[in-house]
Amino acid sequence: MFFFSAALIVTAGTLLTKNAEKISKGFNLSTVWAGALLLPLATSLPELVTSYRAAIIRAPDLAGGNIYGSIIFNLTLIGLIDMVQGRGPLKARRKKSLILTALLSITVIILSMLGVILALPYRIGWVGIDSISILIAYLVGSKIIIGFENKSQNRDRHGQKTRTAPAVSKTKEFYHALALFSFAAVIIIIAGTNLTDAADLISSETGLNRTLVGSIFIAVTTSLPELVTTMTAVRLGYVEMAIANVFGANLFNILIFFFTDLFYSPGPLFNDLSPQNLITALMGILLTTVVIFTLVYPSRRQFLRMGIPSFIIIFGYLLTFIFLFSFQ
Repeated sequence: MFFFSAALIVTAGTLLTKNAEKISKGFNLSTVWAGALLLPLATSLPELVTSYRAAIIRAPDLAGGNIYGSIIFNLTLIGLIDMVQGRGPLKARRKKSLILTALLSITVIILSMLGVILALPYRIGWVGIDSISILIAYLVGSKIIIGFENKSQNRDRHGQKTRTAPAVSKTKEFYHALALFSFAAVIIIIAGTNLTDAADLISSETGLNRTLVGSIFIAVTTSLPELVTTMTAVRLGYVEMAIANVFGANLFNILIFFFTDLFYSPGPLFNDLSPQNLITALMGILLTTVVIFTLVYPSRRQFLRMGIPSFIIIFGYLLTFIFLFSFQ
């Protein structure tokens, strides 16, 4: 059941991503704007559904492992971007927009870590105040990104042209993409529910803790749409969109804690998250910092078509699971 559900998510996630790209073209969005805000809404749907199901079956660490595990998996995609783009350092012309999105993702990760560390009992209704603070930070951060991108586009109109995808007229093709997008979303909701139940059973049968199962089995599977989106964007020449999708997906993934908390009935979600989740969250911050450093100071030394920072990111990803297994 786990692998069948995983296959459905990959297939539906690919369909979701391709049609999200067409929708973004229909609205004539910039590559960074589409990558940071629109595409993550599509590619992070599997994480949203599986985390929702984890809340329903009262398995908060499956949700935490899924969210934080997806973040560090997404960051390893930077290494793949570095490899696929070809020889030379990883560069982005609009790196200020990308760095801004990365810094916002670090901010919300820190907020979520404080939720785990402080375990505040305060809530509004049945939702923890820490989850609500994440929602506010996401909304404010999205507004900042949109405002920054709008200013950048205005400057580009008076100077050089921004590389944006040609607009798709809102005709049959546009509405066909919307219909397929909706269909894929329904498939992901069904498959994501089954995937979470199967992962919980794996945890019970094998004795592996839910944080580890969520970080490995669920996180990797639900992040495959990001993998498809990122590689597609790079092959089309939209390296900035690919990097923005990684940061934007991570920003949205932390917001999933808020939606998970909405359906977690025992109390504030962060009060019941295992401290082991902090290992993955901290590594997410460290690896994001490495990527920011790479954008500011592109590495010219390469091995196997990747710069040294890309190898650091991949090593950090593997090191995280060594730590998680050691606490098993």
